Amino acid sequence: MKKLFSLGLLSIVLVLLSGITACSTSAGTYNRSGEKCFKKGDYEAAVLNFSKAVTENPNRSDYIINYGMALAAEGRYEEAVEQFDKVIRNKNILLVRQNNKRALRGKGIACYGMERYKEALECFDAALEINELSSLNMDILYYKGRALIKTESYTEAVQIYSRIIDESGEDAAAYAQRAHALYKAGEYGKSLEDFDMALSLAPGSFSYCFGKYKVYLSMGDEAGAAEVLTQAASIEAGSARERFNLARVHFYQGLYKQAREEFGECLAEGFIESNFYIGESYYMEKDYSTAVFYYDKYIKDGAAGYPEVYNQAACSKMKLGEYEEAIKYLNMGKDIGDKGLSKALRMNEIVAYEYLGQFDKSLEKLEEYIAEYPDDNKAERERDFLLTRQADITSRDDD
Repeated sequence: MKKLFSLGLLSIVLVLLSGITACSTSAGTYNRSGEKCFKKGDYEAAVLNFSKAVTENPNRSDYIINYGMALAAEGRYEEAVEQFDKVIRNKNILLVRQNNKRALRGKGIACYGMERYKEALECFDAALEINELSSLNMDILYYKGRALIKTESYTEAVQIYSRIIDESGEDAAAYAQRAHALYKAGEYGKSLEDFDMALSLAPGSFSYCFGKYKVYLSMGDEAGAAEVLTQAASIEAGSARERFNLARVHFYQGLYKQAREEFGECLAEGFIESNFYIGESYYMEKDYSTAVFYYDKYIKDGAAGYPEVYNQAACSKMKLGEYEEAIKYLNMGKDIGDKGLSKALRMNEIVAYEYLGQFDKSLEKLEEYIAEYPDDNKAERERDFLLTRQADITSRDDD
């Protein structure tokens, strides 16, 4: 999810917040307070303190960069970009080049958070062209690789992570990211090899197990997928996050009642995504009304920006024959603008209009879909079907 991704990115930037000296007593005090809050993960307080530091001394680029990073951590990406743009200058001076690299990196992260991946890549490339602060290069390359995957540039992403592995040695995260890029490119065998390498370096990673599990599912290898889940189920779950992931393992194993009990405990620990999986467990048991209840709870509790929940709620509504309600969920999901799920949301909308008998509307939506996804052969066959249905209705009306 986007928020989790932001936290993961920003934990690395703490190196940028060290070694800062105060220009004035109050500005320096606010900046140091911001650093402490940032390190604790209290980004709201960090934003407040860095804002005061910048107000006291608006000429310190390091204060402005810190402020921008804290804003990005809060998900306030547009405001973060405004701060980074204040720093970036076209001057060939050592300090300016260093500040430019930090600001371009920060702006790239903010653009990534806003799903402006092309702009993020431009920022990362510009930052990498600056020779100073070369210690940031590996970090920037990680983000560039993620952005390339988002733009479906899988071959380039594989090359980026291969470079990281070649230059930094055995790195579990780099192997896992390359495995993901290979999976997206349809190179399942190579993807499994990289996930195996990642797991050999980090055998207690639920995330890598889930990645490997997904590859086996895509290959249609149910036995391989089951074996991965068995491996994941043996991981010791000490932290709250690990307990949540273990509940996910039990859900994927089809142990729905056990998983619901575990997700219930995870809810008490603040993992609101548990509501989504509880809903999914009821969906798998064909209790669609209860599934919708938990999907709605997930949306209400803070997952309004998570498009998959809208798709699943819509599918439940269609199972219940409530097609107009399904379309409402689908439209809410489409409004989020997630490219990865847009295809499924739009196709389900077409199906919902078909069930309502609104073939003209369904055909209209299908034409828009084909314009966006011209290589989808199933959509072409669906159009032929709808044109036939439309002709049959016109023929009956003429009679």
